[in-house]
Amino acid sequence: NVLRALNLGDSVCLVVRDGVVAARTREIVHYFDCPYQLGLDSPDRPKDGTTLETDIYPGDIVIAGSDGVFDNLSDADILDLVSSNAKSKASVIAKKICDTSRSVSFDYDAATPYARAARGRSGYANYQSGTGGKVDDISCVVVKAS
Repeated sequence: NVLRALNLGDSVCLVVRDGVVAARTREIVHYFDCPYQLGLDSPDRPKDGTTLETDIYPGDIVIAGSDGVFDNLSDADILDLVSSNAKSKASVIAKKICDTSRSVSFDYDAATPYARAARGRSGYANYQSGTGGKVDDISCVVVKAS
C-alpha cells in the first residue's frame, strides 16, 4: 500500500485523498521552460529525478499527468474535476482532466499556472497579462485505490 514514484521533468504525480492533495511530486527543471528529460541528446538520467514515497489508502485517487495538464490546470482545478466526478470510473476522470486541460490550452484569457509563471519573463510576450493557456502534450493516467 505504498506508492513509489520517480519524476524527471515537469510532469506531475499527485495523490488526492478526501478532497485534498495528500502528496505531490516535485517538478525538476534546469531553468524555466527547460525541464529535465530523457533523450538521445540529453545529459539527464533517471538518477537525476525526484522521488515520492507515500502510503496509499482505499479511496485515494492517483493522478499522473504530463506538463500539458499541469501547465493549464492548477491543483485546485484538478481537485474540482476529481470531486465533481468522484463516482466515475478512473478512465472517465482522466478523460475529463485531459479534455478540460485541452480546452483551457486554447483560451487566451485563462488564468493558468504556466501563464502566471511566464509573466514578466523576457521572451514571453504572450503571457505578460499573466493569462493564457499553453498548447502542449496532454496526457493523464488516473488510478482509484480500493
